Amino acid sequence: MLQLNILHQAVTISTGLIIVAMFVRFIASWFQVDERYAFIRILAYITDPFIVPIRRLVKPVWVLDLSFFIVWFMLQTLQLLLLQALPPGW
Repeated sequence: MLQLNILHQAVTISTGLIIVAMFVRFIASWFQVDERYAFIRILAYITDPFIVPIRRLVKPVWVLDLSFFIVWFMLQTLQLLLLQALPPGW
């Protein structure tokens, strides 16, 4: 039971951290924060594997990059599916 609880927390925390990193990077892109900052490069390193493939398929609409929203939705869906795959009560 402890292993399932740890697995539940790992899924929740890992997807949550990726979503927060994407949100911070999304906000930073609005303010045109330079990519030379180490913090932005770290965020890009974390989020690019998720965002770049979607960005190839979906182009920005005016100034709005829809890939962030699509990846956010996909991560939320993945998190929900993974948590539902755990036995009941966790």
